[in-house]
Amino acid sequence: MTLVTTKRLTQDMQAKAGLLVDRAGLVPQSVDQPMEAGDLLFYLSQTSMPMADFLKGEGLFVDGEGLHFDRSRFAEIRDIAEAVIREYEAGDRRDTWKRFDLSEDEDASGNGTYLLIVLAALDLLYGPAA
Repeated sequence: MTLVTTKRLTQDMQAKAGLLVDRAGLVPQSVDQPMEAGDLLFYLSQTSMPMADFLKGEGLFVDGEGLHFDRSRFAEIRDIAEAVIREYEAGDRRDTWKRFDLSEDEDASGNGTYLLIVLAALDLLYGPAA
């Protein structure tokens, strides 16, 4: 498991800001200020409580120490995020949507697309998942 403090995450993000936007699809919260950790952590804050619990169980969470993640678990997280998007696009919200208590159109972004952006950003910043 990797732990990155918010200060370190901000420094790393600022060093690769252009790549985070172009390759990972990260959109900064403010275009008139340098990128900061909160720009990435925002994406994690948009998940449902059951999804947040799942992510924590997979080693992806934020606490007072910083951002914790386990790159070896990214495939499982990616699979769930893609299932959220796939089920939304198919209009079938019985399986993954029910499991994670999703119900609104925004849930496809917050629990699908946003998680894929977080994983892509972390891969870009700290190397791809093993």
